[in-house]
Amino acid sequence: MKARHVITAVGIGLAASAAHASSELLAGRSADPVGELNALYAGICKWDDAQTIPTQIVEFTPDDVPDYLLTYDISCRGQPNAFSGNAGTARQIWISVEDGSYLRVLDANVRDLKIERRNGQIFVVLQQAGSYCLTADTAPCFLTLVFTDNELIWAEPEEQHPSLKTRLQLLQDVQEDQ
Repeated sequence: MKARHVITAVGIGLAASAAHASSELLAGRSADPVGELNALYAGICKWDDAQTIPTQIVEFTPDDVPDYLLTYDISCRGQPNAFSGNAGTARQIWISVEDGSYLRVLDANVRDLKIERRNGQIFVVLQQAGSYCLTADTAPCFLTLVFTDNELIWAEPEEQHPSLKTRLQLLQDVQEDQ
């Protein structure tokens, strides 16, 4: 049986602006996430009209409607890289769903993110700080998620990056020795 671990909100800091944003958007549902988030952050961050959240069209769902990867590599109130830190840059993935709205399936700070297709499946490889893999922060840690049933869940151990596979095996060996 697959363990289901859904990546949840990490460090984007929307709480201070919850009164200005729709509760659905903050809960991870939106008819227009790119438009709504740009409007939200334009107000919070005092952007001029040209500033927007860097957005990439990605394809997760087979409905010919664009899905989105938002990378919060932006300034806010004059502070460059306001949504980046030791854990990486805030990123979100929004997918289109049958009712015409969008669902947020990833909301995390990561150092890097790659989308891969393997054997007909979509995988998202996240580069985390090393501490996520129980090692030094400077050492890269790669976590692989698989897209299934409109969710990103932990990929099976054999689908994980070799660096994480080794750490998982070490943890299992330690547990078996106890």
